[in-house]
Amino acid sequence: MFNLYLLRHGKTQGKPALNGVTDVGVEESIQNKIAHLLPQKYAFTQVYSSPLQRCKQVAELLSESNPVLNLVIEPRIRELNFGQYDGVAFDDLKNEWQCLEDFWAAPAQCPLPGSEPLQQGYERVIEAWQQIIKQCEQDTLVITHGGPIRYILAHVLGLKWDNPNLYTSLNIDNQSITHIQLNKFESKVFLTVKVVGAPL
Repeated sequence: MFNLYLLRHGKTQGKPALNGVTDVGVEESIQNKIAHLLPQKYAFTQVYSSPLQRCKQVAELLSESNPVLNLVIEPRIRELNFGQYDGVAFDDLKNEWQCLEDFWAAPAQCPLPGSEPLQQGYERVIEAWQQIIKQCEQDTLVITHGGPIRYILAHVLGLKWDNPNLYTSLNIDNQSITHIQLNKFESKVFLTVKVVGAPL
């Protein structure tokens, strides 16, 4: 039996925005606190991280303090690219609000201008997740984003990945842990969701 801990990164700096691939940072003191608390609360020897600095910085801090950790930067678990609206403060999108509301109501059917299709983002993340599961032989931390955590939960629970409620009603806070337990028996894999969005 192995434990997989999915960590959503800390609260990003700047005004509230759809920060997808925009490489916004997290306050250094918050990153240090996350890196300090994680090994106190959870045991893991493998770390996968999104390449975006809000995730990668924590992974590197963990690796610096514990050189035996096996760290892999995995580009496929990055957040969705929100196209023309990516990284733009909501205050600056007041004239685009109807487009945003349409997206939130049906993200698969109403993509934002120039954005990565939701299905493509889902398939990208699940491809990485399946590889992580296949290779998993130790307790593992995955540092990623709200979208990818929701994709993984949908996949594990057999839910429709394009259900808007996954993105509007399922709360995955910053600095929260989602815990999935993995059991391998012969050629079969069994996954159990133990905790969703627990505060770190």
